[in-house]
Amino acid sequence: MKNPLLKIYCDPIYENTRKITQHAKNSGVCVWGVTKGLCGSPELAKLFIEGGCAGLADSRLDNIIKQKKMGIKAKYMLIRIPMPSEISDVVEITDSTLVSDVDTIIMIEQKCSALNKIYDVILMVEVGDLREGITEEAIYSNKEKFKNLKQVRIAGVGANFGCFGGILPSKENLSHLIKFKRIVEEITGYELENVSIGGTTCIQMFYDGLLPKEINQLRIGSAMLRGSVAWKPFNWLRQDTLEFSAEWIEVARKPSKPWGIVDLDAFGNIPKFDDNGLRLRGILGAGRQDIYPEGIRSLTPGVKVLGASSDHLICDVEEVRNTPKTGDIEVFVTDLRILSKSKTPPFVVSVSRCSGASSPPLRGRSQGNPSATPLPSRSRSYGALPVP
Repeated sequence: MKNPLLKIYCDPIYENTRKITQHAKNSGVCVWGVTKGLCGSPELAKLFIEGGCAGLADSRLDNIIKQKKMGIKAKYMLIRIPMPSEISDVVEITDSTLVSDVDTIIMIEQKCSALNKIYDVILMVEVGDLREGITEEAIYSNKEKFKNLKQVRIAGVGANFGCFGGILPSKENLSHLIKFKRIVEEITGYELENVSIGGTTCIQMFYDGLLPKEINQLRIGSAMLRGSVAWKPFNWLRQDTLEFSAEWIEVARKPSKPWGIVDLDAFGNIPKFDDNGLRLRGILGAGRQDIYPEGIRSLTPGVKVLGASSDHLICDVEEVRNTPKTGDIEVFVTDLRILSKSKTPPFVVSVSRCSGASSPPLRGRSQGNPSATPLPSRSRSYGALPVP
């Protein structure tokens, strides 16, 4: 098995999806599985549907096309505001899209008129995160345009949380979203079906039963894929879903602080280092082309990620009990940012189902030839992950 390698374990993802969708069903909420974190992987998108998701949502039309070509039968929603250049394809390929710009809505209306097609949109509302979202002022100033829509049906209002501004859902901003639903209903003259929210930051509030009853649609992906938001785990979900491995290519004792004239590094930054004397350091055959070094944690106690260039991952291993040797394989847990790197050759993405009953013990390093020592299957959660 070649390294570096990303292993995606499907059983925990399915289990997370099932838990979330079952809880949602009992609460009168439908869940749309967001697949953008998977680079549109059809196999994993299928897991979301098998796990009970009402539909699939992605920010990239190409990912939706890929899933449809693989025969995945589902409702599809585009969750990035459509670009004018792709509106024709959006209307023909997807079942609905998020919108916030009035001009975009009019372009969708024109395309649907030409096709004699009724098309659903979720009108995104600005609630403080300062990404996409229409304001109350804008909805009133354009109310005649909304009244005259014949082919475009406003199926609901929506908002995203924990995105650009990192704003969390709260009683105040959710109340504003619900108020906005009533405003749109008053203008259009018909009842909206959905109040839709997106972002894994919403999931704990949902699980604790703290969401207003009017909210009936969740758009989430990270909670199923990782069982956490960033490095904060949800204790009712599994985090043993992603595993990254790389091979040690150098282990040597070196100074902890570079010497010479310091200038910009390969990424345009001026690096800063503490002088901790001579330390045992190791280099792994992976880098920023493959991973975000800030987003991985070794399963071996004492391995500390120091940073990375494009193709080399540098770690401090001074405090590791069993010093790694060149050729050993180091195993890491990782956050979801790694999935955006998974198209970089020769990076390998392995999707596997695992059987919990026969899983070997959790470990951080395998010895020698990576092809001779398979990575462990996953039967249990890592529990609380270390906070950086």
